[in-house]
Amino acid sequence: MDLNFEYIAAHISDYINKENFFDTFDIEDIKTIMKYSRLTADQFVTLLKQSSSTINTKELYNCTRKANITIKNFEEVVSILKSLKKYMKFNIFDGIIDFLKHNEKVINNSANETEIVQDKSKAFQNASENATKYTTTNATNENYHHSQDILAKIAELTESNDFGTVYRFLIELSSKGNHEMISKSIEAGLWKKIAPKEYNWEPDRTVLHFASENGNLRLVRSLIECGCDKEAKNSNGCTPLIYASQNGKLEVVQYLISVGANKEAKNDFGSTPLIWASRNGKLGVVQYLISIGTNKEAKDNSGLTPLKYASQYDQLNIVQYLISVGANKET
Repeated sequence: MDLNFEYIAAHISDYINKENFFDTFDIEDIKTIMKYSRLTADQFVTLLKQSSSTINTKELYNCTRKANITIKNFEEVVSILKSLKKYMKFNIFDGIIDFLKHNEKVINNSANETEIVQDKSKAFQNASENATKYTTTNATNENYHHSQDILAKIAELTESNDFGTVYRFLIELSSKGNHEMISKSIEAGLWKKIAPKEYNWEPDRTVLHFASENGNLRLVRSLIECGCDKEAKNSNGCTPLIYASQNGKLEVVQYLISVGANKEAKNDFGSTPLIWASRNGKLGVVQYLISIGTNKEAKDNSGLTPLKYASQYDQLNIVQYLISVGANKET
């Protein structure tokens, strides 16, 4: 689903106050949000602090380097420099910070303040450029070693049947927007790992089926964007859209439809997403599927329609809705 980046940027303080900004958005989305944002010095410093437990130095630099920051006074300049030093490892700023602290009184009282500030700005710009080069090189090396660690983990998980560990690993990659490593994981077949069964009669479910069933939109989107088949069927012929529909995961249903998933897909028993949503009483999904033109008279292999299933399973609100949109009461 498309994000309203301007709206998010205008309300970024809400995410800062809730301390969930870096948990809510991936790296590429944060880069775009930063371009539209206008942060106070305190907000920027707080964001840097909140990022430390979620993303690494290179990711932090890449996603915040285009942030717009309003600086009101000398103290805020020093505060930002300290935070950049701490969270982006810009140790080269030590000398600049000491210089600014030592000369603050002189700068404020000097008759030549404008010239001094210009010189300071030029020094800061040069130092910042050098620090950027230094950090980018170090971050690149750090990222290389981190990527090697992830590749080693992928190789390890390829030989494992621990679905929970594989699922959590892919969730972590997805939350960090690491599409390169998600693609590597897909190539290695991790997404085909089978979820444990609560009952013997349950069909096999891959990571994509399981994420769709549980409404993990971020992971579903990452897997499909990185090459997973959106029409992948399990041992009973169920697609991700069928799983999302039968469990009422409307956002996942809407996303799958938006990328071209077959809204009339049938499993081996002839059940469609609409039949499953009707049977399980998922009104929001039923209304959405009808609104996009899904066949409300579709029949499974037993000749039963969505209305018939809703009636059999006492889903009164579904029965009322389907009749209101013209479903055939006689089938």
